[in-house]
Amino acid sequence: MSVFSRYAGFLIMSFALVFAVLPARAQTPRLEALVAEALDRNPVLQAARHRRTAVTQRRPQVASYSDPVLMYTRWLSSPETRVGPQRNVLAFGQQIPYPGKLSLRGDISGEETAVETAGIQSIARDITYEVKSVYYDLFRVDRSLRILEDYLVLLETFTGAAEEKYATGSGSQADVLKSHVEASEILKQRITLEGERSAHVARLNGALSRPSDTPVDRVAAIDTTRYTQPESLVVEKALAVRQELEAVDARIRQNELGLRLARLGNRPDFMVQASYITVPKLEGNPASDAGKDAFGVMLSVNLPLFRKRTRAGVQEAMARVEESQYARRSIRDTVAAEVAEAYGRLRHSGRALDVYEQGLITQAENSVLATLAAFQSGQMDFLDLLDAERMVLRTRLGYVAETANYRKYLSRLERAAGGSLP
Repeated sequence: MSVFSRYAGFLIMSFALVFAVLPARAQTPRLEALVAEALDRNPVLQAARHRRTAVTQRRPQVASYSDPVLMYTRWLSSPETRVGPQRNVLAFGQQIPYPGKLSLRGDISGEETAVETAGIQSIARDITYEVKSVYYDLFRVDRSLRILEDYLVLLETFTGAAEEKYATGSGSQADVLKSHVEASEILKQRITLEGERSAHVARLNGALSRPSDTPVDRVAAIDTTRYTQPESLVVEKALAVRQELEAVDARIRQNELGLRLARLGNRPDFMVQASYITVPKLEGNPASDAGKDAFGVMLSVNLPLFRKRTRAGVQEAMARVEESQYARRSIRDTVAAEVAEAYGRLRHSGRALDVYEQGLITQAENSVLATLAAFQSGQMDFLDLLDAERMVLRTRLGYVAETANYRKYLSRLERAAGGSLP
């Protein structure tokens, strides 16, 4: 079999391999398992969950009555009364806030829990995006390394062709040397990719809270289905479920409750107290009720006379409501812009993939086959053959890189939409 026949067969097989390792749906369970592991082990997410648990415990603290007060007095010099001297005074008091204050404080705390819940969902969404992004980077690197290995094999074929022509006197030794130089360049490129892979592995292990040197299997294939839903539908979903909007909505409700509580600042709180006084009976006291213990009930009310403080509290609460409403508008604009940016990148990446799949790869393949045939017949020199093969290499590497980019842009769109797409 001639060098040309061996090369043509290998070239066709290698191009077919580019598509064979990119099925419509592949390796999804593995990626989902990595995402699940990250969500289970990531310390940032664990810290956020415990922070929410801590915040949840505030409601029973702020929405409950303060501890009652039990007081005991033992008179060292007993005051004399008509019925006898007072010896012991036992008093029990309870502070009672103005109706509505406790429930408002509890509701405010509940909205803080809602803010933390939205924060947890936001962190989980970002972790998911990070895992998917580095996974697709690993796919690009691993597939590129495989392509370089294939190219090295092809260069051996080139070298064989050059050596055959040199042996017959129709070629030059420089052609053989050029082939070896090209192989050295590919080896250098492979070293760069291997270093890049180490960085991505460390990044993935960091997201999974594993030791940075934990081995990660090569990613041979990814899901390559295209997303076809319109941008308007993604924006609608993002504005409905985006975690930052849920958090600021909870903050708005919290500030509105705080405003209601501030307006109750000019309402009095109460103190109810019951007293029991022991009175010993002394001989010779003519009073009919001598020696009878005394009971008493006291009601005290604080007087919010200094309205300047109350008005300042109301103004502060009103300003916080306005602040949170403007913050929501800002976040809404940011979310819409993020969706538009991610969707635009995804659309342009899809167009680039269409160029590869609808002709560029086939054209590159046909070009190098034609160049090899011309080289075999002496119509082109060895440098033309190397240039044609470099074009094939760039096409294959570009296609794999664009495939990974498309999935990364899709993951970015998922993140912008709140974690999932309609």
